Amino acid sequence: MPPRRKSARNTAPAAPTYDFNAVNRGVYIADNLDLLRSLNDDCVDLVCIDPPFDKNETFTAETLKPALSEAERLNELRLLAHWGITTPKQASDAGLEWPADHKIKGGYKDIWSWDSDIYEDWAKTLENHYPAIYGLVEATRLIHSDGRAAYLCFMAIRIVEIHRVLKSTGSLFLHCDYAANGYLRQLLDGVFGRSNFRNEIIWSYQRWTGATKTFQRMHDTIFYYVKSEAAPFNQLTEEYSSKSKHKGRRFSTPTESGKLEQVYTGDESRQKAMRDVWEISYLNSQAKERTGYPTQKPVALAERIIKASTNPGDIVLDCFAGCAYAATAAERLERRWVACDMNIRAWTVFKRQFNKSQLVLLKCNDETVGQQVMTGEYAQVFGPNDLPRRESPEPQATLAALPMPERQYRQPRQKPVMTEAEMLQELLEFSGYTAWCCGFANRKPNGEIIRRTWNFHLDHIDPVSEGGINEIFNRAPMCPHHNIRKSNKLVALREYRKQIAEAGELQVDNILELADLGEAQRYANRVYYRYEQERRPQRGMGDFN
Repeated sequence: MPPRRKSARNTAPAAPTYDFNAVNRGVYIADNLDLLRSLNDDCVDLVCIDPPFDKNETFTAETLKPALSEAERLNELRLLAHWGITTPKQASDAGLEWPADHKIKGGYKDIWSWDSDIYEDWAKTLENHYPAIYGLVEATRLIHSDGRAAYLCFMAIRIVEIHRVLKSTGSLFLHCDYAANGYLRQLLDGVFGRSNFRNEIIWSYQRWTGATKTFQRMHDTIFYYVKSEAAPFNQLTEEYSSKSKHKGRRFSTPTESGKLEQVYTGDESRQKAMRDVWEISYLNSQAKERTGYPTQKPVALAERIIKASTNPGDIVLDCFAGCAYAATAAERLERRWVACDMNIRAWTVFKRQFNKSQLVLLKCNDETVGQQVMTGEYAQVFGPNDLPRRESPEPQATLAALPMPERQYRQPRQKPVMTEAEMLQELLEFSGYTAWCCGFANRKPNGEIIRRTWNFHLDHIDPVSEGGINEIFNRAPMCPHHNIRKSNKLVALREYRKQIAEAGELQVDNILELADLGEAQRYANRVYYRYEQERRPQRGMGDFN
């Protein structure tokens, strides 16, 4: 369908608007970034997601409840084969997870790294189009770790797409916990704008735990952002506390002793505006809506979110949809919805949830064992090659956040001879794109070195405290891990290399394979002179800061 265009007499033509181009009740088994990039601009009312939390731990494989049947297993393989996927490698190439035998997954690794989890085009897209967000990712690398920066890059490239597909009246609810909520809050501020933050919702619950040396961690966080002031909000209410709700009209009544005693009557129906602390029970192991997913959230949680931010007929998107909690809630509340997950096992879970009478009964377009209801409306499953056809143009950099200024290194009272990016490029060319601390290099799976600069840091060969200066001939490209440690130690690079070797952290056979620092400094001096000569006409003789 072509884009709808609005026109008004004596006014400039309005920008085209686009319809929602996915299938209502569609479950897409695909990389969620691929699905997001296939959706039109401004077409979704609510995005409700429960993404990875960056817990830095591995969750063991869990079995479905009840256990996966052989018929369900064969049906998963049949669907994958229909999409041209018959091996785990083909699944990986398509951006999917191969379904484990009788398990939800073959174990879930919530540990992140640049080498195995991040595609180069993600970082380049952020660097070129959203420099402020890319700056946050790089700052996270320095402040925390490569792993946390990789997680934030994974989330950032998806959140900028979520912002694009939301209508101007749209909302985002993002579920997280203490592990990375501080970093995600900064990311969301950068993408949506600080003024579009609405709530940090605390989901409070109780469950059985063992003894710890900390207060029991019994809450998660849900960040609520809107795309603009036009986003709707449906006020929800809750009961007053048991202490306050009984305070009503005062009157006197006789007691057994004959004395009058003042008591209060309360209106049990009195309600107050809902707080940002939500007491909703955690799903116990015997709950009827339990699927077996260890991180499953209750449908009641999604229902509260959807009621507050949408109206019947609105479109809800969950692109981390493993346990179907948002889709189930949307169906119960008469909203349209779309879901996405990268494992075909999610479709098995969806069909099970849509076949539980206490949740919602919904026919599926695929074989469903023991189907309870056959209505005219049904959910449909789609493979990675069945994504919607996008009509809106490729996005431009539209975020309100300002680009971060490029850092520059300069001598006193002089304009810079060269920037950090230029220094890094020149020094990495000299060393063949390897770090001078340990020999780290970005590599393809076959071992070939990738010639890129954004996975390296610049640091001093000789510390400033020992007389080192900030120019190129006292700078070295280093891997982030060793750069952070070196900064804490304030040690010269020559000495630090020996410590790295003694710790067994060299990524080459010996120190002699690293860039020779003496030759590197002589090379850098020649580069400095070349840049100075090239830029002298622009600087002028009496040009000061």
